[in-house]
Amino acid sequence: MNDADKSLAGRLIQALGSSYTVEGELGRGGMGVVYKARDERLKRQVAIKVLPPELAFREEIRIRFLREAETAARLSHPHIVPIHSVGEGPDGLVYFVMAFVDGESVAGKLKRRGRLPSEEARRIMLETSDALGAAHALGIIHRDVKPDNILLEGSRGRVVVTDFGIAKALSSTTGSATLTATGVAIGTPHYMSPEQAAGDREIDGRSDIYSLGVVSYQMLTGELPFQAPTVPGILMKHITERAPLVTEKCVDCPDDLAKHAARRCTGRAALRPGRPRGPHAFRRRPPSRSPAAPT
Repeated sequence: MNDADKSLAGRLIQALGSSYTVEGELGRGGMGVVYKARDERLKRQVAIKVLPPELAFREEIRIRFLREAETAARLSHPHIVPIHSVGEGPDGLVYFVMAFVDGESVAGKLKRRGRLPSEEARRIMLETSDALGAAHALGIIHRDVKPDNILLEGSRGRVVVTDFGIAKALSSTTGSATLTATGVAIGTPHYMSPEQAAGDREIDGRSDIYSLGVVSYQMLTGELPFQAPTVPGILMKHITERAPLVTEKCVDCPDDLAKHAARRCTGRAALRPGRPRGPHAFRRRPPSRSPAAPT
């Protein structure tokens, strides 16, 4: 741990006081650093996400982050990581406390296995779609749906989606829908919808649906639909190219799953499903029966 990391962890410990005991770092990315901690009052494990210092020092981002975290805390759903509280600390420290998920992310599973069995992918698609549908019904858009933000809890791998509201908090306070003023990507290029990649300010739930389509494609094929050596190249492919068909990479993929992924990965937002269709979105359709032969 370098001096900057020690300083961040130290400021968090100072802000939390005796209410929480920080046990270690769980992960980090452009959107923040996540620590594992123990809630001393309720005797439970929690995860605490801290906004990156280079973003938190900006007053408008700090205020927006707190507001969006409070909005996301309204979400109560079995497939959404609950937010317990938000807070501030010394020198612009901003954080929120959420449930600790004991498991791995879809990203980790894909790294281990390459691609997932179709029925496992179907369940993950279904439960993620259900979570997004509940959020969209409240007017909350995720804006950064990707395998890292889809967690799989316990032995069954129950889906819980995390990081609602963070990307919106950043994009709403800068002049770009894809980059912050300090150059941190808002969203993740490989999973961005064409409208998000193009920098459109008006993003709705169909952007999340596209991102879920990309995740679905990756789970079913083990590959991303678009690759390029640079971030601008990836974004341009999302904007100008059509995603390959799942069946080109996975010949044994069930037709209905391949069609679901294709519908969600279409570049034209108007052609995507208007919102995730909840528990019926990815159900397997029973095979049609042939008429009984006359006797």
